[in-house]
Amino acid sequence: MAEQRKYWKTSIAEATDEGMIIRGYDVLEDLVGKIDFGALVYLLYKGELPQGNESKMINALFICSAEHGISPSSTVTRFVQAAGVPIQCAIAAGAMMFGDVHGGAGQEFSRLIQQLVADSAGKDFDQVAHQFVRAHKRIDGYGHPQHPSGDPRGKVLFDLAQRYGLAGEHIRMARAIERALVEKTGRPLLANIDAAIGAIISDMGFDWRVARAFIVVPRTAGLFAHAAEEQVREPGWRQITLDQIEYDGPARRTHTGGAL
Repeated sequence: MAEQRKYWKTSIAEATDEGMIIRGYDVLEDLVGKIDFGALVYLLYKGELPQGNESKMINALFICSAEHGISPSSTVTRFVQAAGVPIQCAIAAGAMMFGDVHGGAGQEFSRLIQQLVADSAGKDFDQVAHQFVRAHKRIDGYGHPQHPSGDPRGKVLFDLAQRYGLAGEHIRMARAIERALVEKTGRPLLANIDAAIGAIISDMGFDWRVARAFIVVPRTAGLFAHAAEEQVREPGWRQITLDQIEYDGPARRTHTGGAL
């Protein structure tokens, strides 16, 4: 008789009476006190412990992504927290803001840059980048509304990847696109945090589908700080000031007919 298929299957972790196993490692015996959070993230998403400076790179990505002041995600977190909901609900609301426009472009950039590099083997990356820029009206991952002179995080992270021995063809292509964009527009459309994450995790061999984790996981720490501050520092009921609200509907009118 064929063995009955279990309802759930996972290769990630198993809770046992003695503790917890993650990717084959006993958490208490093999991991606690021996690896940092960056190494744990690498283990979770790649299935193996890092052999080089990958955990340092992940920690750097997380530090650069954890907080960005008053932005769409933190604004929503604070609005929701001001309504008096449980704090985890406010965090979840803020995390739900990460999409193709705010905070989530790294996923699509990862997919794009991985495909572009795969299709460009043996080609001159600068030529490929110029053709790519000419063919696309908009390229997400470059420029930032809060950093009009260029997102400084991209350069710092690319430099760290180089220093850690993790920079490869995806970063090289991302920088080539950056040069082509600056040349085409005459504006400082530098690689932002999304492009940096997309290129760096691609050079580390991550699947593009986990790219958003490198924004969402660390930023929840920042969102928690915003929610906690909202609780202890503000009076609640956060509202856009009335002088910033304009009604542009019909003028005052009266219903004079019979009953509807």
